Amino acid sequence: MHEVFKRKAQRDAVRALAVALLMSAGAGAASAQDKPTVSMAINQSPWLNSFVAMVDQYEKETGNVVELDVSPFGGLLEKIRNSVRASEGSYDIVNVNSLWLSEIYSGGFLAPLADIKADYKLAEGVLSYGNTTNWDSSALTFSADGALLGVPVNGNVQVLYYNTEIYDRLGLQPPKTWEELAANAKKIQEGGENYGFVPRSARDSIVYNFTPYVFSHDAAFFRITGPNEAEVVINSPEGLKALETYVGIATEVGPPGPGNIAQGELIQLIATGKGGQAIAVIAAWGQLQDPNSSRVVGKINAALLPAGPGGTVASSAGHWVAGIPKNVAPEKQEAALAFLDWFAQKQQQVEYVRAGGVPVRGDITSADLGDDAAFGFIEAYSENAQHAVMGLPFANAAEASDAMALSFNRAVIGELTPTQALNQAAADLAGVLERAGFKVSRLPDL
Repeated sequence: MHEVFKRKAQRDAVRALAVALLMSAGAGAASAQDKPTVSMAINQSPWLNSFVAMVDQYEKETGNVVELDVSPFGGLLEKIRNSVRASEGSYDIVNVNSLWLSEIYSGGFLAPLADIKADYKLAEGVLSYGNTTNWDSSALTFSADGALLGVPVNGNVQVLYYNTEIYDRLGLQPPKTWEELAANAKKIQEGGENYGFVPRSARDSIVYNFTPYVFSHDAAFFRITGPNEAEVVINSPEGLKALETYVGIATEVGPPGPGNIAQGELIQLIATGKGGQAIAVIAAWGQLQDPNSSRVVGKINAALLPAGPGGTVASSAGHWVAGIPKNVAPEKQEAALAFLDWFAQKQQQVEYVRAGGVPVRGDITSADLGDDAAFGFIEAYSENAQHAVMGLPFANAAEASDAMALSFNRAVIGELTPTQALNQAAADLAGVLERAGFKVSRLPDL
């Protein structure tokens, strides 16, 4: 059974405090709770408590109320679908994972924010994570020129984690390119005490973790070529170089059985000190710095992901964006946008980080947070977030990822050559795009 966040009992006290504060500042009681209560569907997650802290702060400052309906990750999407498709929505704000954005956007369920508040734009400094806050309904993809449909509420991109103790012992520097990463990994592996690099190559993870290799090599899975038209390009020479690099690093300088390593195993190998470096989401930082779950507290640092041959850097986006459904009352929409706009401001985002959240801005630095080692991730996060990409920007992204994952995983475990894997992945992706209504062209087989 889902949990409606337990703050209703505190609401009267919060309102009373807000009224008192506003009156003492000369604002008068009429300014307190000048907007209706807003309900928000949100996921149970490691960063939930930090978001709750910001909601509490908003209520204390404004007297306005935001009710959170908290669901496990697996159940949230169905709640969102049911609410946005109803004649009258249950939620005034829906928290949408990056994997679901294209589905919810393409369905036309969310109100463009500029329709709620004329000419509304994201505050300067707020990240769009590869333009995933905007949707072009004619091209059916994310685009800076599309309608602004959401405000990011938690950033989660990939970074390069490395063990500073191992790096210092071997005289290594954070790599700037994939070749340098592989060279560092080889030196670590040759020492015999640690794995040089821990991949994330299990079938449920491999497409997400392969994406930075693809885009940093100036390749892509597919490209939108016109309205309802797409070209599958993953089996390009650049795509082949990306997969060869990925498979080489995964199989030559890491643990045995790389095709079975998912996110949990990756984090465990780094947290126990067995892995010298890995690419993982920034959300893993807290676990790696927690003495209750990590043996490498104070020995892990984060850096920008390596660049491809042309100097391109890419990081897979795994963030959350809050949208406002069309099927709620206008006054509710306005109240929802007021909260989201407040949340995205820099002062609030600094406090969000202090509370344990991952910010949605690229302009927060260590100078804003102080010298506490707990915030040591912020520079690497900001750098990688500015290079965030969505590898499969269309409504059937999950199906496409599953279809290609088998071929990429088989390449890692040696059942297919990289060339065979790319040709099969291209064919499978073309099929998904065609079933989604696209007119599809594709490169010839390698």
